[in-house]
Amino acid sequence: MALKATVIVTNSVEGRGAYAIRADNDERVYIPHSMTDKTELEEFDEVLAILVTNPKPTEGVPWMAIKVKRLGEA
Repeated sequence: MALKATVIVTNSVEGRGAYAIRADNDERVYIPHSMTDKTELEEFDEVLAILVTNPKPTEGVPWMAIKVKRLGEA
């Protein structure tokens, strides 16, 4: 099942993926490197994300983003 949620980036490392929290319930989200690189995400950025169940739910990260868009973009 996929869902759409606003997430806030909490940790982003250049050359690696990023982690975020859902704004509605504080659950953790993994954002793959391909998306963080393309959108140049940094800590505290707020984005709209399409989320799916994380296929590798390590360290209590139940969600993975499959698409992200900065809030305020067309």
